[in-house]
Amino acid sequence: MNAWRPLIAAAALSVTLGARTAAAQTVMVRNAPPGEAIEVALDATNVAAGTADAGGVATLPLDLTAHGNKTEIDANVFVDTCDKRHRIVVVERGQPIAAQDPGCERREISGLYWVRHVNTLVIDVGGANPTLMLVKGEYSTGPAHTWTTSPTGLVVFGGAGLAKFRDLAFAACGNVTACTSNDSGVAYTAGATYWITKFLGVEGSYIRPPKPSVSGNTDTFAFNNSLDAHLFIAAGKIGIPAGPVRFYGSIGTNYHRATSVTSETIGATTQTFQFKTNGWSWMWAGGGEVWVGSSFALYGELGFARLRASSVEGTGVLDDHVRFMLFGGKVRIGL
Repeated sequence: MNAWRPLIAAAALSVTLGARTAAAQTVMVRNAPPGEAIEVALDATNVAAGTADAGGVATLPLDLTAHGNKTEIDANVFVDTCDKRHRIVVVERGQPIAAQDPGCERREISGLYWVRHVNTLVIDVGGANPTLMLVKGEYSTGPAHTWTTSPTGLVVFGGAGLAKFRDLAFAACGNVTACTSNDSGVAYTAGATYWITKFLGVEGSYIRPPKPSVSGNTDTFAFNNSLDAHLFIAAGKIGIPAGPVRFYGSIGTNYHRATSVTSETIGATTQTFQFKTNGWSWMWAGGGEVWVGSSFALYGELGFARLRASSVEGTGVLDDHVRFMLFGGKVRIGL
């Protein structure tokens, strides 16, 4: 019999639901008339009795140890339907079966079942023919859990994280060796994505990078430089949904507005130079979102944007790159 048990379990519609392991064999009857008497017999002996609750469910123990101190058996299962009573008869292979009471109709549930201490026998008596699931562990009659899926439609988001300017220190310091920079810090973002399908979307967003600064000095002069930038992004998105998770990549363009201010001191004289830029360049990003509910998700993404433009006043050029790592929340708008 050991060699056949995997096939027996499959034939019996054995399922593993990831539930806690049952302490002993259990019989659960479903879809019985509320208040109806439910009995369980092992071979020829009644071993448990109870009453179906308002939902038509009764859970009764099936103690195999009372019969030869066994922990598992190969069994056939029968259901006796009587007037205001159901009896579940579990019969070990080769053992005598409980007598059928007068006025009861007996039906056999087809199959040979491997009944063990970790099993729950879930028997549905609501149809014309009873059915059985052999479940490893406990079984819940509550509604089945369904994963939230990645939505389509309009999704707004906001978040914060870190951003870093790649070339600011190199451009501002030049050949000044006594030069220090603070080119990274906290960034903020907000925007909206419209998912045309679960796989394709378009996005508009705003990123407020940190305000980096550079300072340096030589024997003859000292200077301080700062940059105040704003990024506006328009991008297409490709998503790969997997249940409540969606991984995505974005590629598109960014429009920046920036002001660079340099203060230079030579002796007792200080001069301030300023130039402003605005212009378009490319960007890309990749990340993922997890929908913890039908309308709310958490997300994280990494991205890279180039800032390149000449001064709007004709002097000065900005050519830098911003790396950003952002985290936040998303809210689905509408149905």
